[in-house]
Amino acid sequence: MGLAVEAFLLALLAVAPLGGLSQTLSPLARAWPALLAPGRLIFGDAAVETSVPSARGWPALALFAALLVGASGTAALAAGHGLRVRTPDRRYLALALGGAALFGATLVLLPSLPSDDVFSYILYGRIAAVHGANPLVATPGDFSGDPFLSLVFWRGTRSVYGPAWLLLSHGLTLLAQALGGSLVAYTLLFKLLGFAAHLANAALIWAILGRIGRIAPGRRVFGTLLYAWNPLCLLEFCASAHNDALMLTLALLGIYWLARGWEAPALVSFGLSIAIKYVLLALLPLYLFWQARRLWQRGERRLTALGLALGWRLGLALGVVALATLPYWAGAATLGAILYSPPAQQLDNSLLDTVSWPLRALAQALGVPAATAGALTQTALKALALLAFLGLWLAQLRRATSLTGTIASWAWALFWYVTVASGWFWPWYVTWVVALAALLAPGELVVAALLLAGGALTLYAFLPLYTAPVYGFRSLFAFGPALGYLLYRHRAWLRGILARVNALFARDSKLGLMLRGHPS
Repeated sequence: MGLAVEAFLLALLAVAPLGGLSQTLSPLARAWPALLAPGRLIFGDAAVETSVPSARGWPALALFAALLVGASGTAALAAGHGLRVRTPDRRYLALALGGAALFGATLVLLPSLPSDDVFSYILYGRIAAVHGANPLVATPGDFSGDPFLSLVFWRGTRSVYGPAWLLLSHGLTLLAQALGGSLVAYTLLFKLLGFAAHLANAALIWAILGRIGRIAPGRRVFGTLLYAWNPLCLLEFCASAHNDALMLTLALLGIYWLARGWEAPALVSFGLSIAIKYVLLALLPLYLFWQARRLWQRGERRLTALGLALGWRLGLALGVVALATLPYWAGAATLGAILYSPPAQQLDNSLLDTVSWPLRALAQALGVPAATAGALTQTALKALALLAFLGLWLAQLRRATSLTGTIASWAWALFWYVTVASGWFWPWYVTWVVALAALLAPGELVVAALLLAGGALTLYAFLPLYTAPVYGFRSLFAFGPALGYLLYRHRAWLRGILARVNALFARDSKLGLMLRGHPS
């Protein structure tokens, strides 16, 4: 099965540079034309060198998505076979890491970039290391003479990433400059960082599963393979070099320290994870609730003592974030990058985005101006989604009764954030769910996470088709399998809800007839 996954990924090497995909050609492929040889050999020079309009490029897009989804399904089957292992010794860790290394190296050399975010990483690092400015205040567009500026899409956007990532980007910039300062050096360094972080995450998952209580022997192999061989994680971390890989490394390291009973190092790791990307901020209260429950069960009922116990934990994690922020602090303007970032202002690729279009059309049909209809619809949907997520987040408090329960609460909270509350969605967000689901027993969330990972990969077939009618339904392909599976699993509960609503309407209908003096 591992060889089958690699076959899918090798096929991607040939398909990735096709003109119909509308993806940016990787700087590695420009420097090393041999990476384009498979595509030229199979499809011909014209297919690789000619840009094809999206309307005519859909066969290449469909093939690209089919290869990714095929690899995803095969990797999930491979992980399932891991449950049969009775003695999970280090040979299986070597198998998991060896396979991940092979797959990751293949995707590092992918001739195209599924995402252009790596160019933003490069510019933010250069803003600090080369131009001597603050990436949380200055934008890439402020440096019109930078040779890499033309590659950046978000030229007028300040960095939305945490200070620890900016410090690391600063260091990688200095290293790239020492290696000659070429675009190839920059791109390769960021890709190799994502690749190394992915392998580290797989090793951490193996280590954590060896420590979190009595589990079935095969679960250790299953969880490690579920993450290590997952094509979504491999694509986003090794091909696109997303910093989510390092954010997860630090979060998993924190969980590992907790599994060993070392809470202070765990909180430092969580703080560093937040300082890479702020995702863990939404999960930290669930951890504190678990700690408060532990203290309460041990007989600590004094509110002052409980407050101090939770206070030092929160203070340690956030103190790490504050220390990392000090080199970039510029007053209130430092926070503006987050408050006014595109994810905070726009809807894209999400279920909210799909729902917003018919609602806008309805509002305009009722006579509301287009701009007003768009603003009202977006604000209302964001508010409703936030309320729904808050309810789903609060429901996770019941799970936070142990380390594994807290991990489950984190995984479910992230799942609901990605599917329900995130108005701005991209496939790599699902890697957060996959990494935490890998630590759990096979069940609803694990299946939903795998379906969500496979579904999210289909977005790469839809994104270039933004002028086609099918573009508006892209989120249904991304989220439909996972949410459909959960609805099917809870169909009895849904039938009960519908029956109660039916009864309520029937009662109200009879009451109305009685009040109007109807004979019935």
